[in-house]
Amino acid sequence: MSAPIVFLNAFPVDRAQWEGLLAVLGPDVRGDVITFDMPGIGQMPLTDEDPSLELIADAAVLAMREATGEDAAIWVGCSMGGYVAMAVAERHPDAVAGLGLIATKSVADTEEGKAKRLSIADAHTGAPGATDPRAMAEPLVGLEGPQREELVDWVSANIARHGGDGIAWGQRAMADRPDRTEVLRNVDGPAVVIAGENDGIVARADIDTMAEALGVTPIVIEGVGHLAGLEAPEAVAEALAPLLR
Repeated sequence: MSAPIVFLNAFPVDRAQWEGLLAVLGPDVRGDVITFDMPGIGQMPLTDEDPSLELIADAAVLAMREATGEDAAIWVGCSMGGYVAMAVAERHPDAVAGLGLIATKSVADTEEGKAKRLSIADAHTGAPGATDPRAMAEPLVGLEGPQREELVDWVSANIARHGGDGIAWGQRAMADRPDRTEVLRNVDGPAVVIAGENDGIVARADIDTMAEALGVTPIVIEGVGHLAGLEAPEAVAEALAPLLR
């Protein structure tokens, strides 16, 4: 029996982000596949607990083990999902059979970055939804050409489905995360680090920091941005294949 695979999505989209990639992966996926949403996003209810990536990581490990009966999984996370995967690696190293990090970073936010997150969180607290879904969607897509508009529309519509309190919760959870670069040095298992060539959110230096800590060479997907798996599912499937086999 192959290890289960847990896909952890980017903020602020739901697990539908992975549908195209999973369709392409097909035969490369031999174990159980789990996708689930972050608190207040998609079908996951908002929790009364304080915003915390650690809370999500603990719940994800428990859910994976209950659903599959397996102790360890391959964790594939994009952006916020990568932050959660690294929290799993820190808190539950025995639950990690492999790690795939897409368009994410192991370093903590700068003070400026943290303040921006908290400001966005305050603006969305109590709001019915995202204040401007399209403005949120635009920077997430790096693809140019005729497909760009279609993808931005899809991401914008997805973001518009989620309540303001879920968006605020996620921003506060991410703002509070520590630097987990040293955690990656202790990961015992195969790892893949993937970057989007046109990612305007995660700097290439932060991708290189993770890759160096894991002892791998980063894979840069040409022509795509932050949501690499949504923008170029075939290329990301190829990059993940060695991890998932």
